[in-house]
Amino acid sequence: MIVFCTGAGLCALAYFLGVGALIGALISGGDPALVVGGIFAAIALGLTTVVGFVLMLIGGIWMIGQVIADQSGGAEEKRYRDVER
Repeated sequence: MIVFCTGAGLCALAYFLGVGALIGALISGGDPALVVGGIFAAIALGLTTVVGFVLMLIGGIWMIGQVIADQSGGAEEKRYRDVER
């Protein structure tokens, strides 16, 4: 769950910062330094989005695997049921 939420947070952060970088590059007035900085920011935020998506994918697969493992009814689960009673 932590990996999935971290990935979702990175994607959301990249989206909001990407909008700001795009607006900053558009209203820079043609200053080459600001345009280059905006382009580098957009590239970095794109990579952040990719990393966030990969983390969400890994976290999602891990959560599905845990749900399937919990439904298997192995000996470990029977042990936990005995403790709860």
